[in-house]
Amino acid sequence: MAMTPPGPTDPDSGRINYESWQADMFAFLRGLAERHGDIVGFQLGGSPCILVNGAPEVRKLFSEHEACLRKPEFVKDSNRGHWGDGLTTLEGAAWQARRRALRPSFRAGPLTSHMAAVARCTTDMLNAWSSHSVVHLLRELRILTARIAARVVLDADIEGYGPGTGRSGLLPLSEAYGEDYAGASGGDLAAPLVMIRPRALPRMDATVRIIDQRIASGEDRGDVLSKMVLARSADGEKLTREEIVGEVMQILYAGHLTIPFTLVNFWRDTAAANESIARIVTEADDLYVNEVPKTANLLNSYCMAALKESMRLHPPAPILYREVESAFEINGLEFARNVAVWVSPQLLHNDARYFPEPHRFAPERFMGAAATPGSIYLPFGSGRRACIGNQLALHQMTLISHLVARGLGAARWPV
Repeated sequence: MAMTPPGPTDPDSGRINYESWQADMFAFLRGLAERHGDIVGFQLGGSPCILVNGAPEVRKLFSEHEACLRKPEFVKDSNRGHWGDGLTTLEGAAWQARRRALRPSFRAGPLTSHMAAVARCTTDMLNAWSSHSVVHLLRELRILTARIAARVVLDADIEGYGPGTGRSGLLPLSEAYGEDYAGASGGDLAAPLVMIRPRALPRMDATVRIIDQRIASGEDRGDVLSKMVLARSADGEKLTREEIVGEVMQILYAGHLTIPFTLVNFWRDTAAANESIARIVTEADDLYVNEVPKTANLLNSYCMAALKESMRLHPPAPILYREVESAFEINGLEFARNVAVWVSPQLLHNDARYFPEPHRFAPERFMGAAATPGSIYLPFGSGRRACIGNQLALHQMTLISHLVARGLGAARWPV
């Protein structure tokens, strides 16, 4: 018979834990693991929770029991917003079918063609920077991310940015940029976990017009929207208009938080290690002769290794949060229905069991052979629901960083 996971037993532990969490969430979770082990049961306020903090246990959780978990509604709402469901909010068979429909858009062929759009948009940004005395880096990177998404997803562009319009036309900046959303379980912004991210506006008239025109024409422009319009299920069914609209609204904003956050941290990490900047600048000059480098060259670059190492130190999603839909057990410990399950990449990536000298910025961890045997690396989540666009994001950020290195050089590194 399965046992309840070990953890604090004080009758007032829910309140005590909540106060500790608010003071320093990662120190609180680290303390739980150090005192009680790699699977810990605890109360947070009035909510029963389980922390899973060991590499073998996390792998079991996501590889063997993913189907027993669900995303909480407030996390789904941060993606769904005012629109319909998409890959990040669907569950079960509907999710599996949507993943199959989207997978062709993120394979090697489309990835290669998307890099040209990334290079064009980044070059436009750098050219604009040359006339600016002050650059608001996070805003500039979010606009860059939005512009690339418009190109890759819709074959469109943003009004007032760059020389091209995209064959589908122009989006107003407001639609491309979106709104900032903050939500928490039960709507309480003082709750332990708050989801903060950009999402689509209530009105997305230009975006919807492009979608409707593409559905009507059926034209394949090599973008993600075209792949969705042309996709067929195993029984030959098309995605409905509502399904396509909901998915597009989610994909357009998927990188708005993670890509600017990751690039700023990456540039800070490399700025603190001067030899890394010099190596990235030299590598960029060697790779970019007459055209955008092949994706294989980006994949094997020092710049991507340094980017992965920075994401180890600063994972874009420092906590992965799920709820138990159907009960299961790991290592004889019970995960009961409706219990919240916490996995912290921030803790795992800084655990000396998996990454020796965890606080040292060491890109060589990701050069050549795989990272430290037995290590666990979760910058894009894990299991079947890991981010479908992880390779696109990695290649996109590496290409942006190379172009910034070429355009600005070591003396003008952007932090």
